[in-house]
Amino acid sequence: MVTYLFDFDGTLVDSTEAVEKALRIAIEKTVPAVIESDLYDDYYKALFLFIKGKLTYRHLGVIHELVAQGTIHEYYKLMPRYIKDFPFAREVIRELRARGRRVISFSGEHTYPGGKVIFMKKTNWYDEFDEVITFRGTKDMLKKFQTLREFYPDEPFVWVDDSPSRFTYILDENTLLVQKASPYKSDVALLFERQNFLKIRSIREVLEIDDGLFAFAEEDKT
Repeated sequence: MVTYLFDFDGTLVDSTEAVEKALRIAIEKTVPAVIESDLYDDYYKALFLFIKGKLTYRHLGVIHELVAQGTIHEYYKLMPRYIKDFPFAREVIRELRARGRRVISFSGEHTYPGGKVIFMKKTNWYDEFDEVITFRGTKDMLKKFQTLREFYPDEPFVWVDDSPSRFTYILDENTLLVQKASPYKSDVALLFERQNFLKIRSIREVLEIDDGLFAFAEEDKT
């Protein structure tokens, strides 16, 4: 059995435009007075940094106001409406499961507690996976990856993610690291020196990878 780990945002779904649109509408609905003022850029930037987990001290006052006005709550309510699947993403996940592969969603949590699961359920993605695992930061990611490895000590993993920087921490030789190309993420040069690393352009290429793993397994049996 091969276990597949899929990142969510940027790998299976395109949330970039969804974030921008939901931020703008949330501000317009909850604090309309700032739309035509000089404050709009500060409000937008503060909210953007907050949801990315990169809030600075400079924007704390603005965030407190956005919390009080319900802007953050409104954003999380709106955002799933605008998330779009990448072409063939669901078809790939369903085909892998039909082939008997274990498919796990393995991705970073949103700043809002439980936000990733909420987004998955509202976009009807949650039940596409055998299991959903979220993590907060690199340390938590490595801990949960290690737990998975302990559950499945001998099975090959295939980890598909658009954030190659995460792969630099993984030294597990029984894991194939697959970078999904993204215009928003930079390559990590040292990964291309590894034998267990690939870069793909389309999520559909994962099925070709799976075909190759199956063929290799059959040869190994003989």
